[in-house]
Amino acid sequence: MYLSIYEKFNYLLLNYLLLTKLKFMKTLFRLLLVFLLTAQVALAQRTISGVVSDSDGIPLPGATVLIQGTSTGVTTDFDGNFSISADNGDVLVVSFVGYENSLVTVGSGSTYNFSLQSDNELEEVVVTALGLEVKKDEDVSSATLIKSEVIQRSGESGLIQSLAGKTSGVIVTSNTGDPGAGGYVQIRGQNTILGASTPLIIVDGVPISNATFGSSTAGVSESSRLNDIPASDIASVTVLKGAAATALWGSGAANGALVITTNQGNAGVGEMSIDFSASVSIDEVNREHPKQNLYGQGFGGNWNSNASGLTWGDKIADRSGGSDVYDTSGPYFVGDITGQTYYPVTQKNSKQTFNKENRDQIFRTGLTQNYSLGVNFRANENSNTYLSYSRLDQEGVINGKSNYLRNTFRINQTTQLTPWLEARINASYIGSESERIQQSSNLNGLYLGYLRTSPDFNNTDYIGTYYSSPNDAVGVPLSHRSYRARHIGEAPAIYNNPGWTINELDNPNEVDRIILAPQVKITLADNISVTGRYGLDFYSDRREEYYPVESSGSFTNGGFYKDDFEERTENANILVNGNFDLTDDINLNAIVGYVYENREYYRFSSSTIGFLNPDPSKQLVGNAENPNILADEYKSVNQKNSTYFSTTFTIADDLIIDLAGRLENSTTVADQVFYPSAQVGYIANDSQSGTLSFLKLRASYGEVGISPSLYLNRSTFGPSTAGSEGWGDYIDGANYGGTSRRSSVQGNPNLTVEKVTEYEVGADARFFDNSLTVGLTYYDRLTTDGILALEAPPSTGFSSLYANVAEISNTGIEFDFNYNLYSNADTAVNLFGNFTAAENVVEKLPGVSAVYMGGFVASIVEGEDFNSFYGGYFEKNADGSFVTDSDGFPVLAAENGVTGSAQPDYRAGLGASITKGPWDFSFVFETTQGNEMWAGTYSVLHFFGIHPNTAVESVAPQDLTKYGGGIVPAGTTFRGSIGDFGGGPVALEQQWYRSDGGGFGSQDELFIYDASFIKLREVSLSYDLPSSILTPIGAKGGSFGISGRNFLLQTNFPDIDPEISLVGAGKARGVEYFTNPNTESVLFNLKLNF
Repeated sequence: MYLSIYEKFNYLLLNYLLLTKLKFMKTLFRLLLVFLLTAQVALAQRTISGVVSDSDGIPLPGATVLIQGTSTGVTTDFDGNFSISADNGDVLVVSFVGYENSLVTVGSGSTYNFSLQSDNELEEVVVTALGLEVKKDEDVSSATLIKSEVIQRSGESGLIQSLAGKTSGVIVTSNTGDPGAGGYVQIRGQNTILGASTPLIIVDGVPISNATFGSSTAGVSESSRLNDIPASDIASVTVLKGAAATALWGSGAANGALVITTNQGNAGVGEMSIDFSASVSIDEVNREHPKQNLYGQGFGGNWNSNASGLTWGDKIADRSGGSDVYDTSGPYFVGDITGQTYYPVTQKNSKQTFNKENRDQIFRTGLTQNYSLGVNFRANENSNTYLSYSRLDQEGVINGKSNYLRNTFRINQTTQLTPWLEARINASYIGSESERIQQSSNLNGLYLGYLRTSPDFNNTDYIGTYYSSPNDAVGVPLSHRSYRARHIGEAPAIYNNPGWTINELDNPNEVDRIILAPQVKITLADNISVTGRYGLDFYSDRREEYYPVESSGSFTNGGFYKDDFEERTENANILVNGNFDLTDDINLNAIVGYVYENREYYRFSSSTIGFLNPDPSKQLVGNAENPNILADEYKSVNQKNSTYFSTTFTIADDLIIDLAGRLENSTTVADQVFYPSAQVGYIANDSQSGTLSFLKLRASYGEVGISPSLYLNRSTFGPSTAGSEGWGDYIDGANYGGTSRRSSVQGNPNLTVEKVTEYEVGADARFFDNSLTVGLTYYDRLTTDGILALEAPPSTGFSSLYANVAEISNTGIEFDFNYNLYSNADTAVNLFGNFTAAENVVEKLPGVSAVYMGGFVASIVEGEDFNSFYGGYFEKNADGSFVTDSDGFPVLAAENGVTGSAQPDYRAGLGASITKGPWDFSFVFETTQGNEMWAGTYSVLHFFGIHPNTAVESVAPQDLTKYGGGIVPAGTTFRGSIGDFGGGPVALEQQWYRSDGGGFGSQDELFIYDASFIKLREVSLSYDLPSSILTPIGAKGGSFGISGRNFLLQTNFPDIDPEISLVGAGKARGVEYFTNPNTESVLFNLKLNF
């Protein structure tokens, strides 16, 4: 029985706090409830109203109108309107970031309009690794800021995907288009072979988990914990790219960091504001594999229902037409879907094809609904509250059990308890439930069964009753009818009918998560403060996989898997921050701190294969004989204790020097490790006007690390299972109460961290009276002491050990710009974009020819790009042409080699926003150029004769040789095409595609394709609703919009969107194999402010 969302929240939160002895947290929550129930009622005063705009008459939403000398104030709505209660003689102070304050004394009038003048200083702020705000002009790192409106405008359901194309140096790749599916985020390339490659995630100054468990070349696409955070809760995301910017987090931030700031409330004293947003998205498959419908099942041009799933049969148009001839004297199948009876076919006459029916069986129009409600509340001048609730409900583009539901609650409360003591607590609960579809290299996968189905086989009746003869009165219900040699469900499937996969298999996933981040700040003096933070991120992740009897592969007698994950990430951080004027021209900001980090991971897995009771309702681990019931348990604890410091000297207001370091003790290495960083910036021009309005030059050096995985520095022992040791029946440890066995991996006590060293130089500038902002950065990063598995000497008794031997380099150029091209009273045009060109090379890989990274061909090779493809290829002449044999076909090389690279030459994004009165239009294009991808599905569809390339007909202009021998005589029409590898024309027909010209041949290079693309990532149009609509419903502002995502894809990669990934969040890039497709969407949204 499932608990309600409310019950889950209370149970998990209160009980977990009790178990972890955090009683003070409960007290804070009780105080918070008191704050929410004791709103002060303002005294009746005269109402003053008006509009706040800039010098061009453009309204300024979010401007602050404050009564001087008090904390009473309000903010303007979307149209710049405000209303405030004031007395005669009160002074109104109007302020807005980037503009000079305006003051007016209240007289007898009741309407006051304000026109603010730019103060020629852009107050954009970024957030440091410690969660502290710093003005962008004074920041000497290459950090970039992504604002909330940019994230929300994308309309993406997940935070990861919403970052795509928004800044330089960041690669975002979708796993699939499945509901709730995660994605891959990479900042400045790959730095490690075995370690984590995802960036550190910091929310409101506290690190949280971004784990993705279970991503592989089979199974279901998994969600990412980063997507637990709804876009409506986010105020900004700062992307920290360089080692110097993240060095204070040591071994946790070698891959950069995403620093997320959530909404903190912005209501005036005694005021409450409510933001409501609702969106509905209509989703479709954006690009899918084509299938030929000209040839039927069989081999060698002959129809055959038992031809190993091949579609090299007869030409459908040449059949006689009419009904097929059946054998009705023996077994048959009655389908549950249509009630139709199926007999074995002895002669194929029908010309009917079923590609459309088979597609309609699995695809539908997806629907995504996203609702959010945010409440800003300020009971008094010492209290600030933000409450939010969001609900995301996705129904995927795949029929059957493909859905995702996420509910999120958030409370952010800040209270000034005394003039010197401030307390803050940010808390959120996330509950999600999902079902996903099996995919990829998987006999139970959806695409594998669907795409390999011949056009003359109808998949509709995937389930029914099999009867062994006309005299069989009972039959076998719940039988599985599928294409490959199981046309009447006479035996368990070789690979699933896609209808069986989407309707009969179960893959539920349920996640409950609590994130708590209390903070206390004590002001000791005007220039010295002490901040204490505690962060707790705890979640449970429950997954099941159910394969009914007659599923394919290992599950002909059924299978059930259950995994329970728990992860607890906590940290305690105390820092002292002081600001000192050493001289009239020298200022010092100094921070010293201590941080404790603890990560606990727990997994309990159990499985059953071979059901005793085939009833689908009996999804229990115990539903099998004891030898077929397995269980596995794992628990790990990883801790770090670190001290750190940061000193920032500002000299004469234009020279900024930052020196920082972290001394870290970690569970996984024996010695302390020190991570230093140094940054320097020089503001060469700060005129804030003219052609060159601002110029800052910067340079930095930093070191960060990647800790070894747990237990690699020691030899370990684990439980042995019966029969696994090869000791024989009589001395098998299972006969004596069980035994432990030593791991085959030799521990290495000298193992140390992988050290990442980075140099960076760059500049930030503004031109034309601050209207054009540009940032340019060059970085050079080197990973030394990379950890690699090596073969252990036989004399040790171990098979392998891990050592610090590899080196990986990353170099690149990053460019970002933002150009306020034009603005007047009701029109504004803004252009923005980014560009990244990078190289990521494996410099040293001693003793190893290649390291397989996953996805069949993705590997790393010394001297090559990190994401290279390694496999079979054809011999080449000096000029690059194929070496051909006497028949004119290319000759296979004797050894495998590098066949391509997933590393792009460059990536870029370009967008614009245009405002005209109440209308707002924006778009973002993204491109990646020079990267390649292995087309695994494409290659296999050629092998099976399904791809349209295999269904063309050609006339031989001369005698044409076949691959492996044989001739197509001149003038003969044959199924296939004519190719020329340099040795003259040859016939590319069944023999070619069924061997080295298809997906199961000995070479890969012919299926490595250019995966460059240009994509309209997002486009949106919105309209600010007029007061005639808003006033009757009591709203202060609102808008209605329509958006599109993933439109206008241009690519030379065959058949699919090249952004999908076979291995999900794994390191292997540029591989695809029967992966569920990506989507495109049209989204309608409504926003209201009360």
